[in-house]
Parts: sequence; structure tokens; C-alpha cells
Amino acid sequence: MTRREVLRSTSNPAVSLVRSALAGRERGLLVLEGERLIDDALRAGCAFELALVAESRSERARELEARGIDVRVTDDALLERLSALATSQGAIALARAPQPATLSAPHLGPEALVLVVAGVADPGNLGALARSAEAAGAQALALVRGGASPWNSKALRGSMGSLLRLPVIPFEDAESAARELHGHGFRQVRAATRGGSSPSEFDWSGRIALWVGSETGEIPAAGAKFEGVTIPMRGAVESLNVTVAASLLLFAAGRAEEPRA
Repeated sequence: MTRREVLRSTSNPAVSLVRSALAGRERGLLVLEGERLIDDALRAGCAFELALVAESRSERARELEARGIDVRVTDDALLERLSALATSQGAIALARAPQPATLSAPHLGPEALVLVVAGVADPGNLGALARSAEAAGAQALALVRGGASPWNSKALRGSMGSLLRLPVIPFEDAESAARELHGHGFRQVRAATRGGSSPSEFDWSGRIALWVGSETGEIPAAGAKFEGVTIPMRGAVESLNVTVAASLLLFAAGRAEEPRA
């Protein structure tokens, strides 16, 4: 890598862009901080804008530049101040968000499982939901507008890269999501706190769209008519965390051991 000037000022245009992206002001740009998330984005084929790499990480800087990324060597202390993590990992990259997926995608076959998330506000919860969905064999994540963004840096970190690998299908509202899922032959079921079928007795065959609501368990009115599935619980516990409940239901659907398309 050609010797370059080390960035030391917050007024540098590249540093300013990263700061703006960290503050959520750069629509369509992902903030990727840490070795694993950057590598996940590389494997997912994301288009990188640039990367700030600590002066002490010259080998990493050379590696990323060899991958075609515009690398800006940055003062370690400055990168530490920019970092959203408790301890900086020495690299922050910006990449373009993946293109939205659709229900017409060819990989959504006759046994496709889609997790529909409506109203989850915490980005960490959303990231965990995506991670569980991928692990359980879901083929896509459908997101109803109004909750956390899948491209929030906390959501990306919480997903451990799943949000970069799992196709994300956005919907403006619950009504349009329900309508389009029905039109594409999905049986729609909602996670119900009580009164639903047992996951072990529910027929999970065919195209399934599993709806989960907000952290309080509330499902949009458009999903009220869907058949409910309820996780049996003992004791005085009224409900489970949305990520725990969704994970149990996703694995109950039985797609984890099926070969991936």
C-alpha cells in the first residue's frame, strides 16, 4: 500500500462522512465496525465506500486495500473517539445497504419460511431476530415499516452478519405485507401470547409467514385474523422476550435441517 497521510482531524471529509453515518444522517450507508462485520460484508458482496483503519493496523489496511476498498489510514486515538464500541477494533467501514428483496425471489420455494417483524423498536432485538431466522432456515425477513432499521449499526452487530446474508423484504405497512404474502401463497400465522395452537401440533408445511409483533407482543390489526401459535409455559410467567419466542417458533417450523437453496 502506498504511503499515505494519516488522518488526524475530525474535519477531514472522510472522517466527517463516517461521523455523519454514525449519527444516522447518511441514508443508504451502513456503518461496519469491527473485523467480523467488515468480513461478513465482504463475503456478502456489499459495495464499500471507504474504510478508516488505525495506523497501528497496517497489515489490515493492506488486506482491505487489496480487496478494492478505499482505505484511509487514521490516527488510533481519533478512531477510538469515533468508535461506537466500548473498545475500538481499529477499523470502521462504510458500505452501501443491500438492495431490497421481494417475495418473487426464486429462492422462495414451496416450503419457504419467512419471518415477518412488525413493530420491534430495539435494534438489538431486530438483529437477534435476524440471526435466529437465518439459523432456523428462514429464507427471508419481512420488515413492516415503523420499527428499528435493519441497517442500524446495533442491529447489524446483533445479527452477527445475518442481516447482510438474509434477504430483507420491506413493507410500508402491515396491510400491504399481509396482502402480498397472501398473494404469493403464504399461510400466515402469528405468535400469540395465549390462546393459539401448540407449536408441536401446528401444521408447518408449505409456505409459512410467521408474524411477530413489538416487544410487548402486540400484533398489528392486519394480523389479528391469522391463526395463533402459542408456546406452552409453566409458572406465573406471562410472556417471553420477543426474540426468545420467535426463536422457539422458528425452530418449531422444522426448516433448520433442510438443505438450503
